[in-house]
Amino acid sequence: MNQLKNKLEIKYKLLSYEELVINLDRLSRFKLPEESFNRVFNSIIYKNLIYPKYSKIDIEKLDPKIIGKIVEEIWNKSVANILAVKNINTVSNQVLKISILETFKNINERTKTYINTKLNFSDILKNIDYETAPINLKFLIKADKEFSDKKKINIDDLTLLRNKYSLLFPIKKLIIVEGITEEILLPVFANKMKSDFNKEGIFILGAGGKSKSPTLYTKVKDKIKIPIIFLFDSDAKEICTFLQDNIEKKDKIILIESGEFEDIISLNLLKRALNDEYKPATPIIKEELHIYKKMCENIENFYRTRHLGEFKKSKLSKIIAKNIKYNTDITNEIREIILSIV
Repeated sequence: MNQLKNKLEIKYKLLSYEELVINLDRLSRFKLPEESFNRVFNSIIYKNLIYPKYSKIDIEKLDPKIIGKIVEEIWNKSVANILAVKNINTVSNQVLKISILETFKNINERTKTYINTKLNFSDILKNIDYETAPINLKFLIKADKEFSDKKKINIDDLTLLRNKYSLLFPIKKLIIVEGITEEILLPVFANKMKSDFNKEGIFILGAGGKSKSPTLYTKVKDKIKIPIIFLFDSDAKEICTFLQDNIEKKDKIILIESGEFEDIISLNLLKRALNDEYKPATPIIKEELHIYKKMCENIENFYRTRHLGEFKKSKLSKIIAKNIKYNTDITNEIREIILSIV
């Protein structure tokens, strides 16, 4: 162990290009840094370090400075070997660090050590296709190009970059919703109202159901600097009351008073979207959207009576998103939600 502190006497196998890209993607997603950095760094030590060999339990007990040094060598030697680079470029490494520190707080010392490692992200990013890259990597790719000659980068630089290219990062606001419908449709409705969530750094996170929201909030509220906004269906009033008693001043709750998100979508939009998607099935008429109290039940009935297969909210949301064309497609309830968010 003492030998490692002074000089890295280690044997390891290099990371492949695909592994470097996957790990960089994991490090730069919107996730608590304690989770993303620990996962990536521990995995590299466990899978790539040949000597000395550590179990997963041993890795958890290792000095994070030692882990950081080992990962730094494996990572940078891998990049140099694959891409034939001689000098380590850490511009995008700095960019990721600034973005993380702007968004998250109370980061533990172990994770801070990992964040401060000098990993060569830049030369990997130069070889990633921008058009097909996830948005977190697009952010780093653009930053790497824009700031390659800049000696000092600050949060204002990154904010201007986000606004210029609609890059989402650095994230400035977190919206926690119940499910996939809101995740897909809120940004589309916002765009129709001339509000670009990516430009404004607004990230939408599906909680996977209203019952999971309090647990999620407890997990992140002391870790995130940015405002958190909850959007709930009308049947979540008890959960709203619980959260209201525990919520921080920067955070807030929006409640859909008249049901679920599907219940506040324009009937004309729903009718047009379904009929356009499912030609030549018998067109749906407005009366069929009033058979049941819940709109999802009416839509499910449409699928059933036309033998269109299983009704899935994710598929419906994508169909609706394609058909949002007019200002009248935005109901007052949806407009108020968007305005409350932005």
